[in-house]
Amino acid sequence: MFKFNTSQKLLSCFILLISLASFQSIESDQEIYNKKIKKAQGENIDEFTLNISKSFLNRPYKAHTLEINSEEKLVINLREFDCATFVESCIAMGISYRKNQLSFEKMKVFLQKLRYHDNKIKGYESRIHYFSDWIRTHTEDGLLQDVTLSIGGQEYKKNIHYMSSHWRDYPQAKSQNTQNIIKQREEYLNSQTMSYIPKSKIKNIENKIHNGDIIAITSNIDGLDISHQGFAIKMNKRIYLLHASSEHKRVMVTEKPLAEYLASKPAQTGIMVVRLL
Repeated sequence: MFKFNTSQKLLSCFILLISLASFQSIESDQEIYNKKIKKAQGENIDEFTLNISKSFLNRPYKAHTLEINSEEKLVINLREFDCATFVESCIAMGISYRKNQLSFEKMKVFLQKLRYHDNKIKGYESRIHYFSDWIRTHTEDGLLQDVTLSIGGQEYKKNIHYMSSHWRDYPQAKSQNTQNIIKQREEYLNSQTMSYIPKSKIKNIENKIHNGDIIAITSNIDGLDISHQGFAIKMNKRIYLLHASSEHKRVMVTEKPLAEYLASKPAQTGIMVVRLL
């Protein structure tokens, strides 16, 4: 029988200790929430939410963070984000602050309200999938104010059909009933008028964008309304984007101001600007 010598035993113990330390160092979402909600400050919800979002700088980017269950459930992941879950999670914490309901359980309630139609989880189709729909829904329920037009934007129409046209890319949308409900929602969105600020005009209206505003980036991809989102952050009298970056695989602030950042992105046409209430 093979026997370990003393050196091998010590090495094995050392590796085991490192593994245990690594395992124990992984914070739960509740621990992260509690730590950040105690440290963050702000005179209003915009400032508080922006400070919360800055506290997540350099957290890893992870695509498809919500697509982990065969049955639709509320997913909370404060350890890694995609661009949408980053915005939603920070806002849910901001609402928790504004309402002075500073518990992880309450944050979960607010996150569900942000993510699902009528605050009810009834399958994949109950999730608010299109970000323009997310903006419209929460403008109507009083959580947000779409200020795009008032600060210099323009109206436009977009035929939204990306999910129904690419349903094979969404495993949870394989049932005909789910596809039908998503298509019905697309038809509703197509009956509405959208607004945006063309990227060529962003620099001229930067002074009207507030620190902490939600920035939704419009797309020229066929059938798609919004391709990316994040928070406006003012530095050196310019507006930058604080976001979960798929390119750089982490939460970060753009190296260039928002106007110059978008100028180098051919598929991104402009922005919507939304304010927390």
